[in-house]
Amino acid sequence: MAHKPVPDDLVDRWIEPLRRDRAARAVLVGYLRGVRKTEMSEAAERLRSYDRPALVVWGRQDRMMPPDHGRRLAELLPRGRLVELDECRTLIPLDRPDGLADAIRTFVRETASP
Repeated sequence: MAHKPVPDDLVDRWIEPLRRDRAARAVLVGYLRGVRKTEMSEAAERLRSYDRPALVVWGRQDRMMPPDHGRRLAELLPRGRLVELDECRTLIPLDRPDGLADAIRTFVRETASP
């Protein structure tokens, strides 16, 4: 999920609530059991009606969600803009915080209302 190894203590912090909180586990299990197989494709299709600027930032080396997925997502958005980052997989803020910040800064500067 990341180009660089993710520290164990960080992974532990992400999953700790599920380990210790039965209610958190129940919410997750309930969601996973209840999600329809078509839910993601239906949600993606609704993006075609989103009429605001949208930024999609994707890692070029992403193995979990290949770059083609990012391209398709950006194409669904009428005003979508795709930025692909090198040396980056799924966890973009960990792999390339600088590239992500630059992409966001540029997007905001170029799409902000006067």
